[in-house]
Amino acid sequence: MSIEDLNKVDMIGIPEENKSIVNLGFTDHLSWHKEVEKHLFLIQEKINSYIRFIESGEVYESFPAAKGRDKFLIEIGFKYKVPRECLDFLKKVNDFLFTTDLNIQITYKEWENN
Repeated sequence: MSIEDLNKVDMIGIPEENKSIVNLGFTDHLSWHKEVEKHLFLIQEKINSYIRFIESGEVYESFPAAKGRDKFLIEIGFKYKVPRECLDFLKKVNDFLFTTDLNIQITYKEWENN
């Protein structure tokens, strides 16, 4: 499962270090060498599907351990070094989410520097 599986929640759990949040995640194995805009669009669509999953309440049906929690963290694991365009995009998404009543934050990590 990955960024290309737009209608799937790839990972979900309650982190040991903070049991008040629900952690959701997906991986991005695609390179950034070409078509950056198309790549960013895929990230946007995957994030949107996660937000719909949360907003609809489906998160509580699919993952009963989430009941009683209203803080969500969406983590993206990138295989390749993230370009400035992507960092700017993720910041804009977080800024937007901050203005909503959703308590969702987007974070990322790189698992290989190429």
